[in-house]
Amino acid sequence: MGRWRARLAVALAAGAAACAAGLRPTAPVVTPAGVRFVLERPGARSVAVAGSFNGWSDASHPLARESRGGLWTATVVLPPGEHQFMFVVDGVEFVSPPLAEDYVDDGFGARNGVVIVRPTER
Repeated sequence: MGRWRARLAVALAAGAAACAAGLRPTAPVVTPAGVRFVLERPGARSVAVAGSFNGWSDASHPLARESRGGLWTATVVLPPGEHQFMFVVDGVEFVSPPLAEDYVDDGFGARNGVVIVRPTER
């Protein structure tokens, strides 16, 4: 029971720190700076976003760990259009995004997330 409580305390502290910083797991968000990707993966050593926009590279768009919590984030400049993506954890595990605008079958038994970048009006 003590170990469970300790894990819960760590998870709550990480969540509180992320909330205090204004971060929480979300679907990708299109911002003026690019598309903001967020994944919660406390035990990961590295996280990257791979997708149709980078040839499904497992290293070209790494996410940064936010503080001591388990949230990883990156903002990626993407052209207008529909982009499929997954997260790559520790360089080997492709993870379907838990939150996305939409999903499509990846052909390997998992789902790719979809993010749509709309053209900006001038």
